[in-house]
Amino acid sequence: MAQGRLWQGIDRAYRRRGFERETAVLILKCAIAATLAYVAAYLLGESTQIGFAPFTALLVVRPSVYGSVLQCGRYVAAVFAGALMAGITGLTVGPAVWAFALVVLVALIAGQVRFFGQQGTQVPVVAAFALAGGTATNVEDLGSLLLMVCVGAACALLTNVALAPAVRFRDAENAVLDFADGLRSLTGDIAAGLRGGRDGVRADYWGDAVDGLDGTIRNAQECVDRQKDRMRFNPRRLLADQEPSPVQLDVYRDWIQALSRASRHVQSLVRTLRSTTRSDSRFPPPEEAFLRELAPVLERASEIFQTVHDREEPENQAPSENLRAMVEDALGEVDTLRRRVDREWDDERRPVYSALLTDTERLLEEVNQGYENVERADGR
Repeated sequence: MAQGRLWQGIDRAYRRRGFERETAVLILKCAIAATLAYVAAYLLGESTQIGFAPFTALLVVRPSVYGSVLQCGRYVAAVFAGALMAGITGLTVGPAVWAFALVVLVALIAGQVRFFGQQGTQVPVVAAFALAGGTATNVEDLGSLLLMVCVGAACALLTNVALAPAVRFRDAENAVLDFADGLRSLTGDIAAGLRGGRDGVRADYWGDAVDGLDGTIRNAQECVDRQKDRMRFNPRRLLADQEPSPVQLDVYRDWIQALSRASRHVQSLVRTLRSTTRSDSRFPPPEEAFLRELAPVLERASEIFQTVHDREEPENQAPSENLRAMVEDALGEVDTLRRRVDREWDDERRPVYSALLTDTERLLEEVNQGYENVERADGR
């Protein structure tokens, strides 16, 4: 079974872009960088500390050039800090147990400095290795270790620059469009259920579905961040016919935030339906006539998210007039239904109806916010 999944992953990496292909490229980069580091160390005549060159290369290769530069700087700084602590102790006091314990303690504390990031663990590791292995008592061995670390870091950077990722905003756009499609499906399903009155309410299922959008939000945000990192220090930008604009990434991020807030309003709406349709609810359940009248408004919301997806609204330099008109019409339907609630339905259920209408109204207004961000982006 595991072998089958492996071949499926290889097939997906070959056929299309995505997580599998990015993983395959990263593996290839690591293999090339480690091999280059080993060959370079061998040509320099190194023998005792040669392993540090490919080891360093494997640790600092990243999907983007910027990420590799960042990790190289932090790793080299951490290794030099650990080697310095070990060298000072080894050349003056020697490999005494108390000295070893003191250096490791100090190195552990120094590794917590925010500058080192996730490479902070290398400070005590290198200090302990250098002292325990005897490297810290010999200036030549200590210098050889540092040289090999620099060789490995240089080979990793060279590999990342040579195999720099393409700057593609399409992946980020697809992440936003997938998010809009998820909201389209959910609001459409809620609308279909409400058309059946209280018997059609599936609040628990809808609650699980909207909670699942949290993962979609994270994936979309991470995808935009990856595209931003790909732009930094990327030599392929010099070969592009048109310079990618970071403003477009800001537009995607604004759309993600707007859609994220919209999902929270859907979550609140579902929570209200769940709490008021339970048998032990302290609020009276909404009348079936109201649920059936609310259904077309949520159907309009589903159609709006469908339009965002199909017309690729986050990619447009200006919001489409069709989308504007759809949102305004849907908000008008909410206002009409709210006036009917005030005139025709009893006061006992009015707080429930008001809560459901408010969540629906705010859901639609978030789409308004999404395309208003596009207009503001022109002034950035």
